[in-house]
Formats: sequence, C-alpha cells, structure tokens
Amino acid sequence: MVGVLVAPDAASIAVPETFARWRRLTPLATWLPIELREASYAGILSGVADALDRVGVIPRQLILLGEGSVARRMLELALRGALPCGGIVAIDIASDMLPFHIVPTVTAIRLVVHRNDDVPQGGLIGALRAADLDARIIHLDLTAGRSAEAAAASATETFVLELVATIGRRTTDGAGDP
Repeated sequence: MVGVLVAPDAASIAVPETFARWRRLTPLATWLPIELREASYAGILSGVADALDRVGVIPRQLILLGEGSVARRMLELALRGALPCGGIVAIDIASDMLPFHIVPTVTAIRLVVHRNDDVPQGGLIGALRAADLDARIIHLDLTAGRSAEAAAASATETFVLELVATIGRRTTDGAGDP
C-alpha cells in the first residue's frame, strides 16, 4: 500500500494526473490518500494508524509519500523508530541537521531534495550517509532546464516504483520483518 500524506492547506506532489500515472504503473499497489487533521508529529502518527486500521494493512507493507514540512516530520518519526513502515519517500524537505541521533531502522528511506550548496555537509544528508540505513537520495538540479515540479515528480516516480517492487518482495517472501 502507498499512503500519500495530505496535510491541510499544503500543496501536494501527487496532483491528479501524476497520481493517476503512478497508479497505472503500479497496478498491484493500493493507493490511499491519508488526510491528516493536522500536520504535527501526533497528526501524522494518528492519520497513519487510522489508515492502517481502516484497510487492514500491516506497517511493513506500507510506503508513505509526503512533501515539504510534513515529509520532514514523517522522516524524523521514521528515523526515531516511532513510525514503523516498509518505506518512505520524502519530497522537497529541509536538509538541516536532525535534532536527535538516528535509531536503526529497516524502513527504506528515499529522499528527493533540491541541491543546496549552502547546507553544511554534516546536515541531514551527511547523517543519513553515516548511518547504516537503506537510504537513497536524489538531488534535483533546478538549473538543468526542467521545471521543479516535473523534476520532483520524475524522481519521486523512480523511488515509488522501486519501493513498491521492493516492499512487495519483502512482504511476500517473509524477509524484512520490521
């Protein structure tokens, strides 16, 4: 299952056209918008728990997709061990340093971030690279001529397709039990 976190008054990468394309590309995945009452840590945990209960999916079968500040909070929850899931795709997040130490997790972490030479090497990206995690990062170079939205959607699509295949394999062969 791919759960798309939708926060009140926040833009979403999963616009109807993109969302429909991703659904066609992953016919075996269930796609579910997860409407958050609030974009706080508690709001994310509550929204995800409600969605899992509603559809009867176990956390290791869940891939979460979020954008902006909601995605950053989702990532922080996963890296604290508070948000069990098979994988997350965090789009356009702030890459400043984490305010805590990363807890070991089997959650697959995928980030789509804008290239920013002003961020110190010891920030979020450095911490993820130093940790022993299944983490991949795509840096968007917005000077390459494509619009930010198209570049982010393409990078996100790559990660979503990979995680749907990976999580599907993990949950059918019994491996990767979080």
